[in-house]
Order: sequence, then structure tokens, then C-alpha cells
Amino acid sequence: MMRKYQKTLVVIFILTSLVGIAWASQTVLNANTGVVSQVIQLIQKYYYNATSVNYQKLQNDAIKAIIKNLGSRFTYYLSPDEVKEFEIQTSSKYGGIGTEVTYNSTRNAVEVISPMYDSPAEKAGVKSGDLIVSIDGSSVKSLGYIAAVNALRGIPNSKVKVEIYRPSRKATMTFVITRALIKLKTVKSTTINAFKIKIGYVKISQFSAPTGKELSTALNSLYAQKIKGLVIDLRNDPGGLFSQALEVASDFLPKGKLIVTVRNRYGVEQPYRSYGNIYKRLPIVVLVNHGSASSSEIVSSALRDNGYAVLVGERTYGKAAVQTEIPLSNGGLLLLVTNHYFTPNGQDINIKGITPDYVVKESSATPTKNESYKQLIQSVKSSTQSTATVNVQKDIQLQKAVEILVDEIKSGLLFPKGLMKSK
Repeated sequence: MMRKYQKTLVVIFILTSLVGIAWASQTVLNANTGVVSQVIQLIQKYYYNATSVNYQKLQNDAIKAIIKNLGSRFTYYLSPDEVKEFEIQTSSKYGGIGTEVTYNSTRNAVEVISPMYDSPAEKAGVKSGDLIVSIDGSSVKSLGYIAAVNALRGIPNSKVKVEIYRPSRKATMTFVITRALIKLKTVKSTTINAFKIKIGYVKISQFSAPTGKELSTALNSLYAQKIKGLVIDLRNDPGGLFSQALEVASDFLPKGKLIVTVRNRYGVEQPYRSYGNIYKRLPIVVLVNHGSASSSEIVSSALRDNGYAVLVGERTYGKAAVQTEIPLSNGGLLLLVTNHYFTPNGQDINIKGITPDYVVKESSATPTKNESYKQLIQSVKSSTQSTATVNVQKDIQLQKAVEILVDEIKSGLLFPKGLMKSK
């Protein structure tokens, strides 16, 4: 019940902010609303080549130009097609064949980066590097990339006919694939054994709808294995749903601890506190880098400022802007910055980011193009799995995290006292 109450407060605060914005801006809106549509109507009525104009693209481009001129790094407009991709990101599930793809402009085809583990595509025999040239009889060239990707998706248990050219065999083949519900895992976990000490490792790739539940499942499994410490890897996690940041932070903080304070343009503040958790306190190290943003920074600062973790890695991205999702009449979506959040210590880390307790730069060795592609394929393949793969020997930031945890566990101390001792 408490979590539902907290979520209700989130909605109420956002609605209050939007009402204030609407009230303050009413004069400007009355003066300018309809100008864009007026121009488009004039083009439709009088422009010599009016019949050849793509009016949907014209409208989308006009809106994006308005947003660009705000000069806000974190305010976005998503067209109706882009909204579909956004919904997949925030829900981490969709009906489809289970592949990560890109566009091959040379071949006018959809190129398969990799099928996902246990996906319909993998079961059917689709391989990395395959070129999808037609879908249900329509060529990718005529469909265009976005429409082609959407055509691969569909209701689970429905069938899609895919014609594929396989460069390695110089052969064309046809697959009839039954779509399934593809669930992308946002949390992966494993254990690391260091000096006969078992340490839990959790990687959170983004904060979407299932993240909180997936984390609870991972923690239940790790605690059952008698772990003595925990690494939370938030590197290159761009963030996501604010509600999930609150759930994740609550899994590590006692009930009532301040997680974050949100402030709107009028100075109205709303604090958000931990719901509480069922897990025994352990020493925790959080891994961060410049790709750690938004919800990642909320969780990182909440654990550190409350003395429940130390941070290792590189300065975070610096996104303390809270976006409100506003549906538009054309099916698009406006992600408008309506608030800023402040860490439990009262810091606004927007643009500045968070500097870790232990600054450890990633290895300067640049992977070859072939190595990078292999890493990408492995990442795509495992996107439907909940087991993490780590290599402590090659990951110097993870090495440092394990070293700190081993020292803390051997000393029998918990942060922040342990941190002071380590320094």
C-alpha cells in the first residue's frame, strides 16, 4: 500500500507542476497557439507543389525545431513512430521475433545484428549478419526501415514471412516465424569469488517497468547464496522511469531515508523517501561512469549520501532534470523538463554529474572493430537473459570494487566507517 501511495504522490506532484505551468503561460499560449498549423494550412491551400508535401513530416520537423530552440538538453519531442520505440524501452517487452537490427543502406535491407537467446528468430535459424530483404511479400526497400521494423513486430503467436539473404552462403532463404512476447531483461546478476569471499554482482542496464521486480528476484537469489558484499553496476545506464529509481533505492535503504527531493520552477519541493526493504545490510560498491544518468544518479547519490555505499568509476553524466510525459493530439509525445531533483545532501548535479569516491578510469586499450562487434552481438544475445557475465581481470573498475569490498568484509565494518578506514 505504501508504494502505491508514494506513486500517487508522484502523479499529484507532476500534475500540480503542469497546472502551474499552464496557468503562468496562458497569455503566451493565447497569442501563439495555432501559428504552426496556420502555416501548414496555407501551404496546403496555396503552395504550388502542395500535393507532393509530406505533411506529417512537416509537422514533426516544425515541432522538433521549436523544441531545439528551447536550448534544453533534456526536453524532447517524439513523433508517433518514435513513441512506439519509447514505449518498448519503458516497458521492456514487445511482440516480435526477437532480433536487434540495423539498416543496411547498400543492400536496402534490414541487417540482423543478432537474434536474442531463445527467441523465435534464433529457433527459426536466423543468424548474425543475415539481411532481411522482404517481409510478408513487401520489400524492405519499398517499406522503408521504420515500417519494416514495425512489420517484424506484431501480436504474439501471429506469423510473419521473412525473406533473408545470407552473405556467407550467397543464398536467399525464406522463414515463417511465429512471433512471441519478447521480454528484455534490465537486471542481470551473478557471483564473484574473491579470496574465498562470495560477492554478489548486479548489472542494471536501464530503469523500465520490470526493473524493480527483476532486482528483487536477483537479490533473493544472491542472498540465498550467502553473499558477503554487493556490486551494483550502473555504468552506461541512461536511466528511465523515476518510479523504478525509487523502488531500486528502497531495496537498500531503511524505511524513511531520503532518496531524492524534486523541485519545480516555483520552488515547490516534494521529498521522496525509502519504502523500506527486507534485505540484510551489506557493504555495497556502486560502479558508475559518464554513461550513468538520471535514475542511475538518483540511486547512486541516495546510497552514498545515506552512507550505504561508495562509488567507484568515473564522473556521471549529470542529468537532474525530471521529464514529464505529455501526450499530443497527433499521437506524438512531449518529454518536457518540469522539475529538477536534488540529492539527499541537497546538491543539484545537473550537467555537473557526481564524482565517485574512488575515481578509476576505464582501460585505455581501445577494442578492435571486430572485438567491438563481437561484444555487441553478445550483448544483444543475452538481452533476454538474467545471468550476467563478468571478467574481473579485464575490468579494472570492477577490480577496484571487489578490492574495496574484500577489505571491508575482512575488517567487519560497514560503510561509511569502512570507507573512512580505507582512505
